[in-house]
Amino acid sequence: MGLLGHYSNHDLQGSLRRLAGKLAAVRASGGPPRRPVACRRRSRRPGWVLKAVVQVLTDQGESMRAKDIHAAVEVLVGESVPRSSVKGALATNVAGSSGRLVRVARGRYVLAESAGEHHSLTRAASGRSRGA
Repeated sequence: MGLLGHYSNHDLQGSLRRLAGKLAAVRASGGPPRRPVACRRRSRRPGWVLKAVVQVLTDQGESMRAKDIHAAVEVLVGESVPRSSVKGALATNVAGSSGRLVRVARGRYVLAESAGEHHSLTRAASGRSRGA
């Protein structure tokens, strides 16, 4: 036995009638319209800080200090980002053989893909390019 049309959801019909009544009362009051209030922003997906860090390092193309990475991430996402989130993303993704980042000096990081290139340039600049 299937119910069709307006017989299927009495609660919804009652809610819509009450809402229509409230809207009519607001329109009839003649008061100034209320300013819209922003809805609560949806929380970000896991890994958004790491994606921003990788994007910043990709755009820069060379090693960067952690504080500069943090500032660039804030500019990229257009809002403040906790420094601990950026530092956590850096520390977590340096460790292990599958790390996406390489710590090249104290507080300086580079993408793992460009780390070999950075290492050879650093050695050549310091005069240790021969006889490793």
